[in-house]
Amino acid sequence: MGTNSRTDVERVRRPGRRTLLQAAAALVLGGVARRVSAADVSVPVGLQSALIGKIASFDRAFRPRSGSVARIIVACRAGDSARIGRQIASALDELPDIAGLPKAVEMLDWSSPSALAAAVRARPTALVYLSVRLEADAPAIAEALAGTDVLTVGATGLIAERGACVGFELEEGKPRIYVNLRVAKAQKVDFRAELLRLVKLV
Repeated sequence: MGTNSRTDVERVRRPGRRTLLQAAAALVLGGVARRVSAADVSVPVGLQSALIGKIASFDRAFRPRSGSVARIIVACRAGDSARIGRQIASALDELPDIAGLPKAVEMLDWSSPSALAAAVRARPTALVYLSVRLEADAPAIAEALAGTDVLTVGATGLIAERGACVGFELEEGKPRIYVNLRVAKAQKVDFRAELLRLVKLV
């Protein structure tokens, strides 16, 4: 969790948004992403964290909801869900910034949709990451967070289909970003049209 030099920050910011999103496909074709087991993710967490950083910059509401620091909650169950949660939390923490803001990453042990909603509403929360094994809970999570200003990101495309703003999945060997516009609208997320042209709407 050390600090990055100014040069490192500038190097991360230099590529354009479209360039980074398209680079995901090249990484996967090079063998970076693969599904190891049913409890794993098809798009690796390192790539997910990079994409999350770019996706946040496409959300017009991200900086206003964040304030001076982007608070990120990683929600996960025990077991494989926690393993993925720890990996994504570490990967997100290594980003020099998110949408140009410093960030604070917190782990949250899963108990219920209402407990997650209470944690989100306790103080400004920019983003919630939903780890694997929360697919079945996604509809209830969406309902609990309706009307709350937050960007939810699922570890899988199925989580997005069932109740997160964004999710990730492989299709024909290529990573796809899933966007659920119904949930995004309910959670006051305002994606730029530039992003929506590059994603799969679910």
